Amino acid sequence: MDQASRPQFTGSRPGSRRWQVRDSVKVECRKGSLGLGPNLVSAALELGETEARLLLHAPLEKGQEVEVLFHGVGAGPVKRLGRVLNSVPCGDECLVGVAFDSALNYADVQRLIRPPKTLR
Repeated sequence: MDQASRPQFTGSRPGSRRWQVRDSVKVECRKGSLGLGPNLVSAALELGETEARLLLHAPLEKGQEVEVLFHGVGAGPVKRLGRVLNSVPCGDECLVGVAFDSALNYADVQRLIRPPKTLR
């Protein structure tokens, strides 16, 4: 999904910084904390130290507990438990903001996000 066709999400928390996820990163999201059930992720849109913005195949309720796994380049997968901050229907899919129970460390964030464009 290209940037222009991505749905806009107005439910972000002020002061939370997010970046685009690398194309090579595979993201999984499942209901609950046991890692059971189908992967609901259609696309990973943005990632920050404490939250992510995901496009899912199925809607989730605000407050729903989820497990999010990031498979990136280098080290093994990064797993975070979190809660749904907001869920916005978007056609057949749903745009969801997830707040992590514990923040990602700097090295993991750098491994998972797209490098920023340099200024010329």
